[in-house]
Amino acid sequence: MFVKDYDVNDFSLAPSALAYLFGDVLEGVFAGKSRLTTSEKSPCRDVKVKRKDLAHAMLVTAFVYLARQGRLGLDVRTKGRIIKSKFVLVTASGGPAGPFASHEAQILGSIRGDPKNNGVRSIVWRLWGADVGDPWGDLIRDSQRYLLGLGYFVDQERRGIAKIMGKKLMPNCERTLTLRPEATPLRNMLAAFRAEQPELYERLWKEVAAGIASRQESPDVDFD
Repeated sequence: MFVKDYDVNDFSLAPSALAYLFGDVLEGVFAGKSRLTTSEKSPCRDVKVKRKDLAHAMLVTAFVYLARQGRLGLDVRTKGRIIKSKFVLVTASGGPAGPFASHEAQILGSIRGDPKNNGVRSIVWRLWGADVGDPWGDLIRDSQRYLLGLGYFVDQERRGIAKIMGKKLMPNCERTLTLRPEATPLRNMLAAFRAEQPELYERLWKEVAAGIASRQESPDVDFD
């Protein structure tokens, strides 16, 4: 059994969005670390997390939360007849998807009827309709828009020539910082899952990372 001091229904909003807000608190349970130095500043706090690690943590948190809620199953399976490899299979357990803007709802909406197409990497790949330049940034911006809808972010007018870029999303720090006490239970949820199923946890991180990376556009090469 999991040792925990939280209830999976106690979080105020989608855990993937909490992971975005407090990714630095989760660093101790990151199963993979990016070698790139590009960092993302945590809203309203003077801390930074590597951007790719943060995006990976957001989706891993969503999968683990849905599994702990009983909304989906996660199992390590083997595929291939000659060259065998392991992967994480996702099975849906039914129930409403919740607010569509959350990563949790998008994951549930990406599960297909054919189990062969429900590896974690494939589900993550289906979160986008096409390849993009910065899938990691897309995930962060999706969380910001989700938080905007709940009043934790606001649209702010840009100044000067920057106005041509339209409004920018800014955190409502007075509201956002009230969520800080939920960061520790979130970390405990991930730590408990990792302790109980270490192989599954490690593979989940790898497949989430591979799924996101598979949606990055390949650079055009001009041979003229």
